[in-house]
Amino acid sequence: MPAFVPSATTLLQAAATDLERDVLPALAGFPRFRTRVIVNLLRLLTRELALGAAADAAERARLQALLDADADDLPALRAELAHRLESGAIDLADDALVQHLRETLRDALAIDHPGWTGEHG
Repeated sequence: MPAFVPSATTLLQAAATDLERDVLPALAGFPRFRTRVIVNLLRLLTRELALGAAADAAERARLQALLDADADDLPALRAELAHRLESGAIDLADDALVQHLRETLRDALAIDHPGWTGEHG
């Protein structure tokens, strides 16, 4: 991408800020609600672009270690974890599993709802 074109993250953030600052105050009722939803969606997409790849890579690495697997396909690793949990091959109380789930949830919340993790985005 040429250097003079802002990144997608910058553009999404600018759109959200413009809607929130200049458009939202002029609206009422359902149009105001719908605009607030759009602002929230733009902010979520901004966080997904900024944090999503790192969150996926961290989850993949944790699952590879937990499952002692070399697979790179994250959905396949998730499915394998589900299979092992269902079959009882991994105990729900396993410390490594609990740590993996906590870290995965923390990473997801940092994108989906950063207020729940104390982070703001």
